[in-house]
Amino acid sequence: MSDVFKEYKIPFAGLRRETHEFDFVLDESFFANFENTLIRKCQVQVHVALDKTQEPAVLEIDLDGTVWSDCDKCTASIPIAIHQSFTLFVKNTPADTDSEADDVEEIIYLAKDDNEINLSQHLYEFAHLSIPVHVICDNPGKTDYCDQDILQRLEGDTNNEESSDPRWAALNKLKDKLN
Repeated sequence: MSDVFKEYKIPFAGLRRETHEFDFVLDESFFANFENTLIRKCQVQVHVALDKTQEPAVLEIDLDGTVWSDCDKCTASIPIAIHQSFTLFVKNTPADTDSEADDVEEIIYLAKDDNEINLSQHLYEFAHLSIPVHVICDNPGKTDYCDQDILQRLEGDTNNEESSDPRWAALNKLKDKLN
């Protein structure tokens, strides 16, 4: 059975006590291996610096690229630029210690016999964390990506609701008094 994430593993055992750098690319084929991913289309460059000069070792992970996500306003798929940095620590654990009992999100625990660090799950999570909470393009309604039909319907529905529902008229009167 082949390991689909083998290119996202970095060696740990045998590396000298210095800083090592690694580069990865996250694209559709990477995210296709995860269930329930929000990312279907992307091109993200990942740069990893592993500093083994200190204990625990430090992983500096930088994500830079474009992720396509659904616009919160018109529901069209739009490109979102992401530029994020994350830090993880790598610690060796004694063979008789249960590393899951002391699980901390920012720390990767390696048993003495582990030779590599699998970053695939961390990269998946970091890419998702890089997507803004509110996804709206820079110029709503004026880009090639915007769904003009949906935007027109949203604008039309707002006008129709205000004119056909008497509750809006009463609220507008109250609003006018406050202003």
